[in-house]
Amino acid sequence: MFHSLLIAGQFVLAAALVLSVKWLPIPWGTLLISMPGLIFALWAWGAMGLRRIRIHPSTTDQTRLITAGPYGIVRHPMYTGLLWFTAALLASDFAWWRLSVWVALLGVLLLKTREEEAAMSERFVDYTDYRSRVGRLLPTWRSSKQ
Repeated sequence: MFHSLLIAGQFVLAAALVLSVKWLPIPWGTLLISMPGLIFALWAWGAMGLRRIRIHPSTTDQTRLITAGPYGIVRHPMYTGLLWFTAALLASDFAWWRLSVWVALLGVLLLKTREEEAAMSERFVDYTDYRSRVGRLLPTWRSSKQ
């Protein structure tokens, strides 16, 4: 039930942000700023495999631990891309309620990452090491002198 609420929340909040944009005339500046987020999310989807995508924060027998490409930059690149894309949409006709929706989306995705990471840690012994090296939603920059 909790996972279903997270999934529903993710889609409702993201849809509210996308549908609240005044798309005509086309907001070219907003689209330009939002495109890297969309591209990053699509890159992650491609790296995972177009048929392997799951919206449920759990693992299956087909689940693989991917640590290369966008998954070498952040552990949840599809969420990072979605957050970037929707944050850029806030610049188009800013409203406080839309910012509140974006913050709620961030909260839902953070809860969802927690659930996904618990499942991945149970399934993959290497996940703990991966988690220590790669940031959750933002890249982790570490000095080469450690």
